[in-house]
Amino acid sequence: MSLSAYEDLVHELARLDADSAASSAQATRRLERRRLALAAVRTELDERTSEVVDLSVRLRQSTPDLMPSNAVQEAETAVDDPDAALAHAETALREAGLSLRATVRAAQRPTLLPDVHHVLRELLVYGACMVACLLGQLVYLAASGGGGEAAWWVMFLPPVMAALVGYLLVGAANRPRLPLTDRSGKPVKAVVPHNPRLGVTLAVCTMALFAYFAFFA
Repeated sequence: MSLSAYEDLVHELARLDADSAASSAQATRRLERRRLALAAVRTELDERTSEVVDLSVRLRQSTPDLMPSNAVQEAETAVDDPDAALAHAETALREAGLSLRATVRAAQRPTLLPDVHHVLRELLVYGACMVACLLGQLVYLAASGGGGEAAWWVMFLPPVMAALVGYLLVGAANRPRLPLTDRSGKPVKAVVPHNPRLGVTLAVCTMALFAYFAFFA
């Protein structure tokens, strides 16, 4: 073997060693990036899991299945393309965070008919109580066969009780399931309207209707 051919082989071996070292360094850097990305995904997944469990407890709902049936299959396919799997996991975690925040915002609104004005909500609740009260009064009127001294008590007491029940139900309907929070995350006491004057007005109307059917009809 000539000297020039030997030198060419030496240069070729040196180039291959350099390429191998560069490839190994690049693979090491890629592996380190994947390790850091996986650690970040695991941390965010733990945070999301804790938030979902905490929100389920606060809303008194059963905790959803946090390990779906296709998770194992996705983990097996991730071996072939770990970068795509990590990107998919990060996207899914961002979407889960947005969905979680939307759920919290929805739970911070009134329990019953959150999109309507509170006066309409109170009117529906008080009105339902008074309709039930009037139906009970009319059933009593049909069973007793007319007026009498007891009819005066039936005219006054049931509407008053219905107004009290409506007051409690209105408080539950206007109260959000989760309290509002300030910028620092501390709960803010919600102002829950009850509008008792509306309940009293409807109670008086119920008394007048019963009096009409009992004494004048």
